[in-house]
Amino acid sequence: MTESETVKNSSSNIDQTVPTNGIKVTQFSRRIADQSILYQIIRYPDRCLFIWIGTSSHDMSNLAMTMPMISSSSSNELLGTTLFGTDFYEQSLSLSKKLARRLGGKKQVYISLNLPNDADNEMLLSQVEQALFEHVRQNEQVY
Repeated sequence: MTESETVKNSSSNIDQTVPTNGIKVTQFSRRIADQSILYQIIRYPDRCLFIWIGTSSHDMSNLAMTMPMISSSSSNELLGTTLFGTDFYEQSLSLSKKLARRLGGKKQVYISLNLPNDADNEMLLSQVEQALFEHVRQNEQVY
């Protein structure tokens, strides 16, 4: 059984469902640099986020993860790595670390960033990141 939940987004395409056991799935898209960028966010209650960002090809060429470091000296340290695939410029890893910090460093954050590699990649990445953080900012209560 699937329930609907209200999630704010400045994008016109958004879908929010709660499939089972409190796991929440949000999907939305943005038009950035003449490309349709798709976002899928899976939230596991009080544990982790899994975020896939890409184009209509639905590839998953890499996966990076950041998590809080278990240490007695400081609870603000984060540990991150690329789990698989090529992340040449460490874009997925960098974004997972930024989002983990933004969310207080208490959850694991998995990100698969699947964007075309071209000359405008830095500008595209910046806008993609901005759209994700805008969505999180508009929905802080669910993150």
